[in-house]
Amino acid sequence: MKTGTITGMIFFIVAIFSCENDDRLSIPAIEGLTVYWDHEVFGDEGRRLRFAVNSTNEFDNDYKLEFSTSVVDKSISVRMTRNIDNGKCQHFPMPAIGDDDPDKCSASGDFYLPERDLDNGVYSFEIIMPAFKIDSRLTVTDEKVTLEIPTNEFLSSSIESVHPIPPDLLFGSIVYQGGSNTIDAESFLDYLTNMGLIQTTVPNYGYRHLTVNDNGSLPVTHWEPDNHSIGFLYKLNNTGFKNIFEESKNYFNQTNLNIYLYTSNGDQAYMSKTDGITVVYAKP
Repeated sequence: MKTGTITGMIFFIVAIFSCENDDRLSIPAIEGLTVYWDHEVFGDEGRRLRFAVNSTNEFDNDYKLEFSTSVVDKSISVRMTRNIDNGKCQHFPMPAIGDDDPDKCSASGDFYLPERDLDNGVYSFEIIMPAFKIDSRLTVTDEKVTLEIPTNEFLSSSIESVHPIPPDLLFGSIVYQGGSNTIDAESFLDYLTNMGLIQTTVPNYGYRHLTVNDNGSLPVTHWEPDNHSIGFLYKLNNTGFKNIFEESKNYFNQTNLNIYLYTSNGDQAYMSKTDGITVVYAKP
């Protein structure tokens, strides 16, 4: 799953074993895990799969779980290395749902699989906890990431599949007030095309960082009084984001447009008439 090649994976739990207890790690005793997972592109680590886990049992204190990951050839290991006691759980004065106790909370933690560490293929995949080990299989294909978990008492996820956003896309929006500024907005989009970017669409897969309509385009919206937002989506076509940002900044300074730019490689630029300009470049 190197950049541009990630897009799918199947986890299949093939065995669950007990392991030797480590008292340092088994306090609190984790009886099982639920997993929320998705694909992210923004941040220092770049494009990667993010796994957020929560214990199925609750505790009086708030415990942060830490994990180490290893990818060697076609073998992936995720091991819980420690837990951090953050003190008493925060109390939220809300009605309890089911067996939930507002004074208790789940132990939780995260681990990540960077795209650069994974090519297409089949991997062995194991999650090692103090009281149990889950042996799985990870299959990377070109379409999506699919997590398939058989009925068991240790691991579950409500998410079956994740679609990583394709790399090398530029997307964002132009926001402005007053229909008279529409000409400037259209001129800016023409300029992006003249820089070599190619207008494109993507399937409506429900990407984490990109929402498109059924036609695969970003929406164009209007609301009172005379406000407008034009979404856009392009292939970068080897055009550098720094150059795109600098040219876009010129349009921002010379017009009444607010311009928001993102790439699926992790770049971000906000050009707001009220909040100023902020840019964050993706790590190489």
